[in-house]
Amino acid sequence: MYEILFQYGPFTLSTFTVLLAMAFVVGMVFLIRFIQFRKLKLGFFVNHFVYLILFPLIGGRFLYAAEHFSVIKENPLSFFYVWDMGFSPFGIFYSALLTLYLLSRREHEDFWAWLDTMVLTGLSGLFFVHLGHFFKGSDYGKPTDLPWGISFDAFNIPYTTPIHPVQLYSALLTFLVFGLAMTYVKRTYLSGVVGTFAIMLYSLGAFGIDFLHGLPSAYAKISFLAISALAFIFYILCSHKKMFD
Repeated sequence: MYEILFQYGPFTLSTFTVLLAMAFVVGMVFLIRFIQFRKLKLGFFVNHFVYLILFPLIGGRFLYAAEHFSVIKENPLSFFYVWDMGFSPFGIFYSALLTLYLLSRREHEDFWAWLDTMVLTGLSGLFFVHLGHFFKGSDYGKPTDLPWGISFDAFNIPYTTPIHPVQLYSALLTFLVFGLAMTYVKRTYLSGVVGTFAIMLYSLGAFGIDFLHGLPSAYAKISFLAISALAFIFYILCSHKKMFD
């Protein structure tokens, strides 16, 4: 795959880095427009931008270190080598939820409305992240005889036969969930319904895709199921908010 997009002397620009930048830009543009659409306070996000970005990354790094404790134990300083992009998506997710909840409660903002905003924003950027993994050759799949199997020429992939392009499966899943969620936004006025619905669908899809990963993880499967179940409970609560008003 095209892991290196441009190289001149010691300067190297990877496709993954470019797609990460695109994820950030697209996410920010969508975020501002959705805030305006939902008539939320842009100042809330601007004033707490650093916390909403930094704390999830810290949480993601800590959980990544816990998941790879044996590696970190050999070289404790490697915990701070954040340029290796070693962040646990579950750590980022849970830290983002906790940060958003605490900040919205302190500022008397509607947590559920902001959850909708952040989830949809995350999906708009996550699409590019999955594409980035495809070009990087990370998060690879199992060998397959299907006609769309792809061969990767990457040192980190142990298979020489065509494998499932699970990164593209994940990108397609993200695109579909995002599209369904955006359609749902126009049909409901209850905050929290769209965000929890999207989390539930994405987690169930990711649970299925994990079976096709080159390194399938029981930990990931259990985590996705737990997140999906939790999202379903919150979806029901948000769908019946008037009963609790």
